[in-house]
Amino acid sequence: MELVKSNIHMNKIIKSETVSFHVNHEESVTEANPEISSVVNQKEMVTADNVTVRNNQISIRGSVSYEILYYTEGTDMVYGLEGEIPFEENVKIPGIEEGDSADVRMVVISSSVKLIDSRNYIYKVQIMAYITVENMEDLEAVTGADRDNMMIRRCQIDGLSVVADKTDTFRISEQISVPSGKPPINRIVWKDIRIKSVNTKMMDGMIHIGGELYVFVMYIPEAEGMPQQWVETMLNFGGTVEAEEAREDLVSYIGVDVHNINVDAQMDQDNETRNLDIGAVLKLTIKMYEEKQMEIIEDVYAPDANLVPVTEEKNYERLLVKNASRTKATVKLNIDQDKGNILQICNSGADLKIENILVSDNGLKVIGKIKSYIMYISSDDAKPVCCQWKENDFEHRIDAEGMTSDDKYYINWRVEQVNANMLSTEEIEIKAVIALEAIVFKEEKKAFIVKVEEKPVDMDAVNAAPVLKGYVVQTGDTLWKLAKENYTTIEKIMQVNNLETPQIKKGDRLLLMKSCQS
Repeated sequence: MELVKSNIHMNKIIKSETVSFHVNHEESVTEANPEISSVVNQKEMVTADNVTVRNNQISIRGSVSYEILYYTEGTDMVYGLEGEIPFEENVKIPGIEEGDSADVRMVVISSSVKLIDSRNYIYKVQIMAYITVENMEDLEAVTGADRDNMMIRRCQIDGLSVVADKTDTFRISEQISVPSGKPPINRIVWKDIRIKSVNTKMMDGMIHIGGELYVFVMYIPEAEGMPQQWVETMLNFGGTVEAEEAREDLVSYIGVDVHNINVDAQMDQDNETRNLDIGAVLKLTIKMYEEKQMEIIEDVYAPDANLVPVTEEKNYERLLVKNASRTKATVKLNIDQDKGNILQICNSGADLKIENILVSDNGLKVIGKIKSYIMYISSDDAKPVCCQWKENDFEHRIDAEGMTSDDKYYINWRVEQVNANMLSTEEIEIKAVIALEAIVFKEEKKAFIVKVEEKPVDMDAVNAAPVLKGYVVQTGDTLWKLAKENYTTIEKIMQVNNLETPQIKKGDRLLLMKSCQS
């Protein structure tokens, strides 16, 4: 007997871990930069350059790029410097094997700059890594069989087949100009480039990506004696990324993070340094799935043969839900009066640090901290540029009806919009919009036929069975069950009993006629 088989290509989540580790680095201020007397602000971006899976261990090689905004002695101007800290971290995860793949997302959850002296400092960073280990697997299912006089019972499964699981990049290159009312640029000291909004759309052979970048650049002007200046604007971006696997009917899950940010000051046509070239790379984590409805063989029999299906219990996944949600967070921040009263807000932002994700009935509960900040101009003429932070608890529920603790998921998040308003010279209100996207897979178990053994028929039992008998339907009976037990077929039972459909119920009276004998 020849069996027809089909495959579902699955990328199953086998482990999800959250780990934290520290990176410390000692660095010196170059001669091109003045000495540090006090730090105003610092920020970091962590990137995974290479992830290697070994038996029971994952090796993460990456880097932390950072910026420091600081005062030097004897001036009211702020200066900036940049650096990069390479690292390699090994994470033990029992049960994983070489050949598995790992999706790693990292965020900085805390950092500090410790001055050794005015030209040397130690940068300390605590990193949280969200690790998802996956295993590619082909689920083989029997969908057909070639044998005469064989009855087949089929059932339908809703599987999810992986079409693509890869990374790609989208480059942004734009130029903005310093408004005519502001002086030309001498030196850039601080930049804040982040995604304000982003959307992706699957198209045939490509992925369309579009959105807005928030751009803030602080600089020292060319003219001496002028205070720090800044430019704040929004940049629209859009375009396509080639993806030959992409189709409009596929289910997509695409993570977008901004990396490799560059801001360069350039001269305009009047030979004034008023143009800013903005460059950034969006790193895309792309997963594409195809929902497959597959009819598989669940059981077989033949009135003239003893067919024995051999089964194995296998797990497969189906899409439960894909949910994009947004929530608002409001923070009230009291200004440190030792730094003077606030005169003007320059820049505001927020970072979300996820500490735990709990699977509750019909959803996910995300727990963490939202860290908000403002940069502002104060009434202190000696050190007018100030920064203040505040950390608040964060909790949000993502609905996923039907989800249980056994189900698997991916989740992405980002802070999309941040606005700060002065309630008074002593209090600021910061409002942030947080976007969270989750895709949840329901894990199903089923006994799949792997082969069918054909054994000799017990002809004594066949001949001992009556050619015709009356039967009263009991609970749990089906025409398939009755046909198999009484050496006949469903079609024969329906014909003898004038049944229009194969549906029967308890108490029905049937005539069962044997279809074979020696």
